Amino acid sequence: MPPKQDHIHDLVVLGRAAPEPIKDGRHTVCLGGYSESRGYVRIYPTQRRMDSCKRWNVVSVPVEEPTLDDREESYKIAGSQEDWGQLHTKIEQVDRLSKSERIRLADQLAEDCSIRLNENRISLGMVRPAEIMDVYIEDNPDAQIQMDLKMNERKGKSGYGQKLYIKYRCEDCEAKTYHDQHTVEWGVFRYWDTHDDVKGVIEALDFHKEDMNHYFFVGNLNNERQAYIIISILRFADEDMIAAGVPPDNQDDLDEWI
Repeated sequence: MPPKQDHIHDLVVLGRAAPEPIKDGRHTVCLGGYSESRGYVRIYPTQRRMDSCKRWNVVSVPVEEPTLDDREESYKIAGSQEDWGQLHTKIEQVDRLSKSERIRLADQLAEDCSIRLNENRISLGMVRPAEIMDVYIEDNPDAQIQMDLKMNERKGKSGYGQKLYIKYRCEDCEAKTYHDQHTVEWGVFRYWDTHDDVKGVIEALDFHKEDMNHYFFVGNLNNERQAYIIISILRFADEDMIAAGVPPDNQDDLDEWI
């Protein structure tokens, strides 16, 4: 029996993880987002170059239940295998959030902690860190780039010689010490593709700026459900937070700004 198909019309793209090689020389990119009608949503496969899938776009997409992933938030694009060559036509951009709408959505969602998500068997969530303790890079000794039959590189996130980690405590954190999570945001790996200074990505993500507020869109791994990673790093300047009516970090209210 073919999988049951459905349609999500209001999915806000919150991020995409780095591409991973799959069979036949293709790559898949996992997309995560939020739908007012469905809640958090994970969709795959998407392709590397899909203009409709930019962060903060609102998209409409036909979906079906995946056969190898029973997480409630997970969907496959309907007919993705047989229609791979036309996959880009299946996702339609219907809107795009303004800067203020982005901030309000992120802050509205940001009440999660990976511990609570795991306890409630929820595979995606939004975190607003109360304290970022460290942002650091570790070597990846197991890095290995796959090759296709034509000896072309099939490089996924596991093919890079380094990994970015963030050590933090979230608001209302239930971790006994802190979270220490691997970051798989595609933008991190794109930076490493074009820059020789590996550690420069930390500054590029604005962790050195005191007037920048960070949110982490997190999710767990299908084959290791208790392990959560950072899918997307969302960041907003103090002035934009104030304009959106959301208190920046370390501000209890907005009275002094009005």
